[in-house]
Amino acid sequence: MVIKNISESEIWVEANKTYLLPGNIFYVISEGKQTEEMAIAHRLVCHQMSKLVTGKVNYLIDLNNCGKNEPGARLIWSQISDEENTNKVALFGMHPVARVLASFVMGITNRNNQRFFKTKEEAVNWLVS
Repeated sequence: MVIKNISESEIWVEANKTYLLPGNIFYVISEGKQTEEMAIAHRLVCHQMSKLVTGKVNYLIDLNNCGKNEPGARLIWSQISDEENTNKVALFGMHPVARVLASFVMGITNRNNQRFFKTKEEAVNWLVS
């Protein structure tokens, strides 16, 4: 797995990019198929970048070009969402049908800190509210 430290506040895992934005927001752009190995690398990146912030972090996740998530990757994403230093997770860009199915799954797991949005702007507004 190739991890590129572009700067202290920008790290790439393969084609996925993670940026630290103002307001303790980790902006993640997901590209292509998401493997368990990639998710594990992302968790390491998130832990590394969380040392740069004070308090809890918010995740802004762009799924416009995201591919299939392997079951192991979905488990890792779920674990990151449940970590003590995670405040909110805003996802945007999913196909409407996939968003409805994912929202149903989130509803039965009582995840109040995650939401899906049609646009990046809506997602950011929720994170900063």
